[in-house]
Amino acid sequence: MSPSHRSLGDAAFCKNTNDSIMNAIAKRLLSKTPVPAPILGLLDSLRCGGFLLDLCGRVLSLNIMALSCLGDGLVLGNEFLSATDRDTDRKLQYLLSATLSPSGTAPPTPVAVQRHSRLPLVVSTFRLGAPVVGVPSAAVLLLTLDPEQRPEPPREVLVQTFGLTRAEADVAIGVASGKTLVKIAAERAVKIGTVRAHLKTVFAKTNTRSQADLTGTLARLAFLTPQLGGDDTQAPAAKMRPLVAA
Repeated sequence: MSPSHRSLGDAAFCKNTNDSIMNAIAKRLLSKTPVPAPILGLLDSLRCGGFLLDLCGRVLSLNIMALSCLGDGLVLGNEFLSATDRDTDRKLQYLLSATLSPSGTAPPTPVAVQRHSRLPLVVSTFRLGAPVVGVPSAAVLLLTLDPEQRPEPPREVLVQTFGLTRAEADVAIGVASGKTLVKIAAERAVKIGTVRAHLKTVFAKTNTRSQADLTGTLARLAFLTPQLGGDDTQAPAAKMRPLVAA
């Protein structure tokens, strides 16, 4: 094996080892406390990532949505958060410092964490004024919002709220999830004219005027409807992205 090939192999081995270590750290933080902080579970239901940090900026605990935000743009190293982009990391660290500063008054401006091939994550921080159940040493709540998450309200919520038929609700959910009318028609095995007719009725019943308006209305409803289920303390390893940059 040539020296260049050997160095590339060594680098790949080191990266895989570091990724495994960081994945283990994240899993441990995910289920670190015997009684998870209720606020983190609430944020999961709202599709928001939540990190609880101590006064040194060290991550004490996180939720499932926060775990899904790690690996592309936002990484975890030795239980501290950083951004892979240098300029973004400078802004992120300033955000954390301003939040942790006892003299801070005005809420720091949120930071857009750049990602390689997706829209940026929006990161915001809040100083906690009281102990958090399960994580008493937490001093800061860091929120992450992924703009590519498209929450969908359950069909029955739309039926009860707006009086939609099941077919109309399915069309509305398809629009809210970013599907074209052609794709919705193909999935439902109906003509495009039928989908357009359903959508026109949906606009009237929901008091919306466009697909963007409808999507916004449905997204607000979806945030009130928890969709995570099962054992939230166990994140499937296959779905976890590497948490450190190359």
